[in-house]
Amino acid sequence: MKHYARTFLLTLFAILLGFAGFNALVDPFAVTGAPDIPGLTVRDTRLYGDGGRVHVADRLARGGNTAILLGSSRTVDGFPHDPAGWPGGLYNAGMRGTNIFELSQAMVLAARNPQLRCVVIGLDLDEFGTHSKAKATYWLSTLNDGNRPLSLARVSLSPNTFGAALQLIADNLGGGAPRVPWADTYPAGAQRERYESGVRGIYGFYLGYSFDPGRVALFEQALDALTANGIQVIGFIHPLHAWREEALFRAGRGDTYFEMRRALTDLFERHASAPAANACLDGDAAMLWDFSGFRDFATLPAPGPEQSRAHPAFYEPSHYLPHIGQAMLDTMRGETGGVDGLTGLRLTADNLEASAEAIRERRQRWLETADGQAVSGLFDALEAAGPAAEVETAQYLSRDDRISLEDKISRIAPDRAER
Repeated sequence: MKHYARTFLLTLFAILLGFAGFNALVDPFAVTGAPDIPGLTVRDTRLYGDGGRVHVADRLARGGNTAILLGSSRTVDGFPHDPAGWPGGLYNAGMRGTNIFELSQAMVLAARNPQLRCVVIGLDLDEFGTHSKAKATYWLSTLNDGNRPLSLARVSLSPNTFGAALQLIADNLGGGAPRVPWADTYPAGAQRERYESGVRGIYGFYLGYSFDPGRVALFEQALDALTANGIQVIGFIHPLHAWREEALFRAGRGDTYFEMRRALTDLFERHASAPAANACLDGDAAMLWDFSGFRDFATLPAPGPEQSRAHPAFYEPSHYLPHIGQAMLDTMRGETGGVDGLTGLRLTADNLEASAEAIRERRQRWLETADGQAVSGLFDALEAAGPAAEVETAQYLSRDDRISLEDKISRIAPDRAER
């Protein structure tokens, strides 16, 4: 009996070892440093198969970047992979489907790197809702506990990694690649359908949306830790196409949107005067820019019913194109030009209310255009049909979530503010 038990355990151990070794060798998330195998693993096609959490978290844990850009899929797809013109370079550390819980963990994980000078982070209502906290691979990644060796073990033993590894090999053998979300031309009417279906879905999402001040408080913990340690934090509110912004207002979330702007402005103002040891940009240690609110480039009419030419700024109402992201970075650096109608505003307590009134005025002007009237008709029809709110079980932050952040904060590179 002992012989059979020993044989079973040894066999099981060998299988697990082989499974982990295969995952580590193929390395679909580029975390183990395994050498590329010609024809099999040279092309990294699966780095963002999990939204980018495993790869990005490992990169942040390894350090070496002086500046990082954080955010959701709007950051992944809406900025160049290596944005130009940023002092010392800027690593695009966006992760699809993320939220402020994961982004706060990423901020303080990156701050363990003594070379880090600044964090640029994209924000909007999605980041602060109760609908989400962390995706499945968060628990595999270094974002979870900040322990890179333990994360490598988890990733190597994960079925998710195995699936990504097989897909990576298939991509290299067959020439496959991840879908690029935009193109120069589309089948006639395809973009219009994407816009219309997109706002129908997001309208239901906003109907069931719940803003969580606790998530703002968690973000403040991370912001306070970074600025107290001499790291500049530059936040910006993502732009959305006017069709999606109108979905927000028609779903009754306009006041929530303005509440978020007010909360974030107050938060950044409280940390603006912290000493920034080696800031990336001239200015305060904490700055908040706003590119949202029916600005000219975001009110360019949606693609027509038969249009095949790509929209010049948004590939669908929730996501802008990479040249828009680059232009926003240029604006934050004090540059002008690049994209017609792209303007931004650094939000402060002094201009917050006036800027909110300007948004209301821009919205009203846009609603009087043919494009505004077209989308108003779409929402009128949705309301008449009695749409159901997209309600998800609320996921509130727990004590363990805060402890996880505090543990990473305790490991931020010391004495940075004095350098």
